[in-house]
Amino acid sequence: VVLLGRHETVDGYELQFGVNHLGHFLLTTRLLDLLIASAPARIINVASGAHKVGQIHFADVNLTKNYAVWRAYAQSKLANVLFTYELADRLAGCEW
Repeated sequence: VVLLGRHETVDGYELQFGVNHLGHFLLTTRLLDLLIASAPARIINVASGAHKVGQIHFADVNLTKNYAVWRAYAQSKLANVLFTYELADRLAGCEW
C-alpha cells in the first residue's frame, strides 16, 4: 500500500510500514511451525524495486521526524527483502 500523508496503525506504527511489512512478518512468524510441519511448503514475499532506494531508519522507524511517502514505502519494502533473506538463512537447515 502507498498512502499519501502519514498515518498510524492502532498500535502506533507508521501505516505503510505496518501494512507492508509488520503484518506480513507477524503472519509468517505465526504460521512458521505449521509451515514446517506441512513440508513441503513455501513462503513467498512480494517486495518492490523501491527497496533499492530504501533505508531502514532505525532511530525513527515510524518516520515521525522526517516523513515522506516514498521514504516510508521504500523502507517498508526494504524491510520485506531483509526479512526474507534472514528467514531463508534461518530456515536453510530445515527439512522441507
